[in-house]
Amino acid sequence: MLRILFVGVFILCCIIETQDAVFTNGRPLQDVIDETINKAMAKMSKKLQSKLDVLKDSKTAMRLWKMYKKYYKKNYSTPEEEKERLGKFIDNLKLIIDENFRFDKGLKSFKLQLNQFGDMSLDEFRQKLTGLNPDGQGEKPPGEVVEENTNQRIRRFLMDSLQKKIKKKIKDKLTPGRKPSRGSSTYYRPGYHRPGYYPPSYYPSGGTRINTATKRPGSVLTKAAVDYREHMNPVENQGRCGACYAFAVTAAIEGTHALKTGQRIKLSKQQLVDCSPNNGCSGGYLGTTYDYIKQRGGLQPDSTYPYASSRRVCSLKSTKVGPIKGYGNTQRGDEEGMKQALSTYGPLAGAIHTTSDLQFYGGSKSGRGSDIIDISGCSKQVDHAITIVGYGTENGKDYWLVRNSWGSNWGLNGYFKIARNKNSMCGIGTYGYYAIV
Repeated sequence: MLRILFVGVFILCCIIETQDAVFTNGRPLQDVIDETINKAMAKMSKKLQSKLDVLKDSKTAMRLWKMYKKYYKKNYSTPEEEKERLGKFIDNLKLIIDENFRFDKGLKSFKLQLNQFGDMSLDEFRQKLTGLNPDGQGEKPPGEVVEENTNQRIRRFLMDSLQKKIKKKIKDKLTPGRKPSRGSSTYYRPGYHRPGYYPPSYYPSGGTRINTATKRPGSVLTKAAVDYREHMNPVENQGRCGACYAFAVTAAIEGTHALKTGQRIKLSKQQLVDCSPNNGCSGGYLGTTYDYIKQRGGLQPDSTYPYASSRRVCSLKSTKVGPIKGYGNTQRGDEEGMKQALSTYGPLAGAIHTTSDLQFYGGSKSGRGSDIIDISGCSKQVDHAITIVGYGTENGKDYWLVRNSWGSNWGLNGYFKIARNKNSMCGIGTYGYYAIV
């Protein structure tokens, strides 16, 4: 009976999706697939996984496969490659149906959806669609602020102040009846700090070191919710090039410029792939990328150095946009510090561990669930760079709002939500790089 149900439902799906608007009413393929699969799941028994074997070698699977290839314009070089892709497609379809069945039972907070990555295994997906290099190289120590000559100026200021105070103290002692001068060690005017001391505002509660020269009024206060999407450029697709580091950092800087200056800019990801001291399409580092942009005084506009989804010969011009005065990063695992930095400076370049849930993430879209990725036991070994653009609370659950680089057709129009304050869910609290503009 279940076999007949599956066959009937998927054949119906194939018949409905004929690229004819009369049958689909202009609806996208994904909506039709979601609807028919959900109807099928509503009638299935709890022994779902064993019943999914009917998809193997069935005419239903082949018809759905043809529809999938046509919709996503998939072409394969050899029959052997197509056979391999078909096997991965069926495995992924089974996984999606199984996980969405758990969602309908209230065991999962978000749904999965079949998308352009449906013919890729998770290992292959990680290899081609991520691109953050392993920890330990190219990253700055957590909490460090990098700004040209900042540390030197601070040290010189402290030493000069200390020497002046010593001289004044000696002079006060040698002059009977002399009152302590306004600059002596016994008097501190508002806003002045003795050597070696920094007020609480210098080191916010989250542990993020903020340079006082660039700190803005009210920066130590955080909002209940933040959403910077209106300041962001449209979501882009990195393609099968491990350049997520370039997309994450440029999006964060673009958003910060729009937020702080009101100016819209679009930085060249291709310049970072071709010219920065990273590994092109084989991955890169967030700290190294910020360093390169700062030292170069910005990047070329995307319009003069467009993205090509592959590494090419470095080709630079003199035109530059998006300069930054410096950058910093939050303490590892400190989500309160990330919240502070996000409120103070703007979007953060961060990282996450990719899973099959992220590969096929689709939110809830039904009023049930929360759209928030919350995976028990999710690894914190990050491998994919993203941009954190907000945070909030939904139905009592704290979340981060994250921008991805897999196109606007993925997830929630290119974005996703992930649990906040849950022990750095999937490693989301590992990095929080912000720009100072």
